[in-house]
Amino acid sequence: NVHEVKNLISGKWESAPVGQVEAIVDPLNGETFMQVPDTKGEKLDQFVQSLGECSKSGMHNPFKNPERYWLYGDVSAACAARLKEPEVEDFFTKLIQRVAPKSDGQARGEVRVTQRFMENFGGDQPRFLARGFSVPGDHAGQMSHGMRWPYGPVTLITPFNFPFEIPLLQLMGALYMGNKVLLKVDSKV
Repeated sequence: NVHEVKNLISGKWESAPVGQVEAIVDPLNGETFMQVPDTKGEKLDQFVQSLGECSKSGMHNPFKNPERYWLYGDVSAACAARLKEPEVEDFFTKLIQRVAPKSDGQARGEVRVTQRFMENFGGDQPRFLARGFSVPGDHAGQMSHGMRWPYGPVTLITPFNFPFEIPLLQLMGALYMGNKVLLKVDSKV
């Protein structure tokens, strides 16, 4: 069965219009195994509009919706637990091998690095990414405080050679900080 890849736009999965797909060839047998949206032109406007719905202060920050730090910690812990299951690790290892020329050890290593990353950010860890600093001033009573802040809307364009690890680590890092993300992976991924 040929898999249909969809775009996620403003929380809704959308199929590509007829004739606006790219066929991805299975390296194992030379047959098409994915139809990927070939999104361009005016169709890109909806992505720009969606990003525009996010303020410069992000979806959350130390003052706005800070409970989202906990949410992403819970999501990360749940993902880490699932990725540690042998059948899930095997599944993602094989998926990586379908789109990138990697040995079992290389592909499995990518899954394990990703699992560890998710494990490291389970629980309370995302909020520590927003940790700030204080510096004494040069006058009595003067103090400078700084905080890490989201950029608001951001775009990630990731390569084919680490199809699981790079998109996931970069995506989660941006989400942890409160950014709204437009993610463009290589079409084979």
